[in-house]
Amino acid sequence: MEKTVKDNLDYTSNIDIFAGGFGSGKSEIALNYAVDKAKYSKDLVLSDLDLVNPYFVSRDLKIMLEENGITLSAPRGEFTFGDVPHIPSEIISILNQDRNIIIDVAGDEVGSLILGYLNKYIKARPYNFYLVLNPYRPFAQDAESIIELKETLENASKLKFTGIISNPNLVEETNLETIINGHKKVEEFAKILELPVNFITVGKQFYNDVVKYYGSVVKEIKLYLRPNIL
Repeated sequence: MEKTVKDNLDYTSNIDIFAGGFGSGKSEIALNYAVDKAKYSKDLVLSDLDLVNPYFVSRDLKIMLEENGITLSAPRGEFTFGDVPHIPSEIISILNQDRNIIIDVAGDEVGSLILGYLNKYIKARPYNFYLVLNPYRPFAQDAESIIELKETLENASKLKFTGIISNPNLVEETNLETIINGHKKVEEFAKILELPVNFITVGKQFYNDVVKYYGSVVKEIKLYLRPNIL
């Protein structure tokens, strides 16, 4: 099998952006990535810019982030399209400082508008832009949908994706076959999009089996959020 997966994660970038359609698992992955990166980076900010489905709101989660040295930046109140230009004031301040920031953004028109507004601040520093794919979700089941998602975000944001995160799962119905077959599909998408797969995410119960197939690119994730949003 042709290898399309990178051998290691990049924790050196100042800015890491996670985008994906509903049910892709991007928020859970961004959260796990933040906890991991906090072990190597000081003054780390996790920014929840998914205004449609902001998940980082529970008190317990905020406490966990603080205990790991992570500052949470999340929207307050309800927003509409018209509010988008006013949302990122705190984020702009962070982006203008020498701080590490992880951004969770929706893979839709709202996400595109936000990234487009933040474009000049993001491009001024090294960044990773990850497309999170779960091939079992409606917006990621075929090449046409994936291409449309990628082009929508890239055209509006004027940022290029740097890699793909493979997150094949059927929530509680997931098994080893689900992961292996799903990842094969993601690899096919990666070739079409001409992007590398940076890592594969799996639950703890599948890690030992999946790592036998793919080695160190397999990343075990913990479900900090509700399982049904993975």
